[in-house]
Formats: sequence, C-alpha cells, structure tokens
Amino acid sequence: MQQKTFYDLGLSKLVLQGIEMMGYVMPSPIQEKAIPVLLEGKDIIGQAQTGTGKTLAFGSVLLSCIEKSQQGVQALILSPTRELALQIDEELRRIGKYTRLSIVSVYGGSEIEKQIRALKKGADIVVGTPGRVLDLMRRKALRLDHVNWLVLDEADEMLNMGFIDDIETILQTVPEQRHTVLFSATMPSDIKKIASFYMKEDYQHIQIKAKTMTASTVSQYYFETKVNRRFEVLCRILDSREMDNTIIFCKTKRSVDEVVAAMQQKHYNVEAMHGDLSQNQRMNTLRRFKNGQIQYLVATDVAARGIDVDNISHVINYELPQEEELYIHRIGRTGRANKKGEAYSIVTAREKNFLKAIEKHTNSHIEKLEIPAIEDIFDQKIKELLFDVQDTVLKGNLEPFKKIVKDIPAHMRNDVMAALLAMCYSKRVGYNYQDIKDIHKNEQRLFMSVGSMDKVNVKDIIDFFLRYAQISKKDIGEITIKRKFSFANLTPEASQKVLDYCYNQKIKGRRVRLELAQEE
Repeated sequence: MQQKTFYDLGLSKLVLQGIEMMGYVMPSPIQEKAIPVLLEGKDIIGQAQTGTGKTLAFGSVLLSCIEKSQQGVQALILSPTRELALQIDEELRRIGKYTRLSIVSVYGGSEIEKQIRALKKGADIVVGTPGRVLDLMRRKALRLDHVNWLVLDEADEMLNMGFIDDIETILQTVPEQRHTVLFSATMPSDIKKIASFYMKEDYQHIQIKAKTMTASTVSQYYFETKVNRRFEVLCRILDSREMDNTIIFCKTKRSVDEVVAAMQQKHYNVEAMHGDLSQNQRMNTLRRFKNGQIQYLVATDVAARGIDVDNISHVINYELPQEEELYIHRIGRTGRANKKGEAYSIVTAREKNFLKAIEKHTNSHIEKLEIPAIEDIFDQKIKELLFDVQDTVLKGNLEPFKKIVKDIPAHMRNDVMAALLAMCYSKRVGYNYQDIKDIHKNEQRLFMSVGSMDKVNVKDIIDFFLRYAQISKKDIGEITIKRKFSFANLTPEASQKVLDYCYNQKIKGRRVRLELAQEE
C-alpha cells in the first residue's frame, strides 16, 4: 500500500503550506496514525520516542482546528523543560507561518513580567512548563476558561521530574469539554491513571513499536573496555572517525562535568548540557550546537529531552543508561530524515548482557569493534590534513609562500614540509597519544586508601608518586578519586616502585595504604 502524504491527512491549506515550506512531504508513522484521529476530535495517548515527529503531529492539528479568537487561550501545551517548550514554540511557528494564530511560551528561568505582557497582548496557544503555568494562573495572568485543546508532551518525563500534582491541578482547572492529547515514551501507572480520570472513555492508544523506534538508518556498535579506560577509549573513537554534530551521553550531571572538563583540556570543541546550567547557558549552548559552532555536546538524558537537532551524525554512550527505552531514545537522535547515523557504546564486560537485551528488544544487531589503534588515528588525521592542504591549494593566493619555498635549500625541502605537517598534525589531534601507553599493554591498577573526603585531588596523587617513587609522569595513567579511596593506573615498573617507596607515606597528613586493585 502506498504511503500517504500530508495532503491526504485532512490538514488545513495554511498548515500544509507551512509543512511544505519546512520541506516535509511524507508523514512519520506517529504523524500518519495520530493526525487523522485527532482531526476526528478524539483524545489520544501517543507512545513514541523523541525525534519521531510528535510536535508536528499535534501541532499541525491544533493549528488546523483553532481559529483566531478574542476569547482567550484555546490550546495549552505542557512540556517538562524550558528547552523543549522553546523547541515546540519554534516548530509551531514554522508550521503555522501562514496562519494568524498567536503563540506564547512560558517557562521558569526567564522574567515572568515579560511573559505576562506577552499574554496580555493575546495568545491563542500557550506552551509552557507546569510550574510556570501554575504561577501565571495564580497571578490571574493566564486564564484557561476557553481551552479546548490540552497537550501533555513527554508526560512520563514530567512525572519523573515530580510534576504530577501540578499537572493534576491544571487538568482540574481546564474545561471538561476539551480534547486531551498525551504523548509519552513509556506507560507507567501514573500515566494510565491520568488517562482514566481525565481523558474521554473512547481515547485511542497509538503506539510505535520498539522495533520501529530504532531507525534502520542507525548503525550500532560497541567497544569493550575497563571502567578506568572509558575516557581514553572515547578519545580514540573521536580521533579515528569523521564526526559532525555528536552527542555524548552520561548517566549523571557529575559525569557530564568530568568528561567535558577532560575533553576541553585536550582541546576538543565541547560543551555540557544538564539541569544545573542556567537558562541562558543552556539556550546559548543549544543554539551554537545547532549552528555547528560546537562539535560535541555531553548531556544527561533529561537535559537531552529538549534537544531537537536533525543533523546529528553520531551518538556515543559514554555510560549506558539504566533502562532499555532510554538507550532507544538516545540513539534515535541520529539517523533522522533518512540520513545515516552511527551510535557507539563504551561498555565493560558486565554490561554486555544489557546490550544483548537491547538487541532482543529492538530486533537489531550491535556490532563489536576493536578499540582504535594509534595507527588508525594517525591515518585519519593525516587524511583530514591532506584534504585541507588540497583545499588550500585550490583556493590559491599562495604566491608569497611559493617565494619562501624557493629560498629553502633543495636538500631541506622535504624536512621542512614534514615539519610543517607535524605542526599541523599536533594541533589537529585532541589527545596526546605520544604520552599514553597503548590500551592493550599491561598496566597495573593500584588501590589507595585516600579520597575526596581527605581533600586529595589528582595533582596531589601525581606529586606524591613523583616525590617518593621518583617515577616519570609518562608512567602514570588514569587516576580515579572516590570519596574514601582512589585508584591509579601505572606501568608495571612504576607500580612496583610506588608500592615499595610510597606505602605508609603521607598525603595531606594522612598515611596512605597501597595495594594492587582487584580486577573487575
């Protein structure tokens, strides 16, 4: 059966003009299923992952059904985060470019007075976070008496963030005679409770099955390593492949900050995205990432919910998530619009069972790859370098430099050319691979009986080794500091010296016990 186009779904001409301007012709599965049902006036629960086109699914219907009115707000869209609210606002404006409808977004972290002024000018559609919507309702700046469309986007995430009471207050305030649209990636019991209490009895549950949620355009791979080698493996992945906009996922905000700090130290073009950043920081970072000014974005799952970027070439799971559905959400951010995408996971031996469960759940294959060798990285960077040199030659304007070349003695020209390439190469590589041991060489891991509670940092431990064991910095690998203890990776020779000469010595007044760490 031939797939329908947007023109077959019953949307208004003005909305179809907007969709056409956006370059869309064929609806995604959730759009094809949800739009006709919504146009019939039925309530729905749409179960689909981020990046499947949910905003266009409900937005196109709202903009088709709502008419310009002096009565007040006719549609309210609730979203868990400010970023997602602004993404929805932006997409609604693009879809509704040729309508006369007014859209206002309201969210915390921005001046409420500006939002009140915007609402006073008149709003047909309001997009907002639950907390700010309630605040404006209490101030009587936002009235919901005439709302006939209520949309809960990323409903499961709103519940996870503790918005259940706020949502129920809003649901009890809007008129009973309304259309309710709920989108959720998962179906916890609280979502079912909301559906049974606040939606029409004949609501439809539209689900995009998990196996169709993982795009066939995403190739999945994993690298197996030890916990203390994650960052080193990450750097080798980044430096051995051509990558455009890339999202690197961590489980916690602390991990995000640690990875970003380490990457920036190695001169990668990277920024963080998590809930502790200010609104201005997050929006500025997202804008620069969209524009290609930032190559790598390190994010938590919650913060990434507000990221809607079509040109993400790679997703890297620096740490695997706790749930299979979150893995699907993550990799679904690449391979959009029928473009090829790649997803890499850095895993330990214990985590391979999780990947097997993913494969079974999604009916897909996750291929194991060998950790890139230094030679692979060298080849990739030289290839990129020679491409840039060729591009510079084609651009011309080299006459002043050709004169310099003529002045170089013939017997030195090859050496000079090699030296210039070496200088360019060193700037291009983010990680100094000349100073690290090969991943496959036999390092030893030491346990140390001091940690962050003793106010010990990485520099303190390095200085401790250098002072008492008289080893070289090149012999020291990754150092991991926990609250009550730490781990240090060293070459076997250096490890023995540290055990011999550093045992029972003091760091910041605390005597240190050292021993070989047990393998995982």
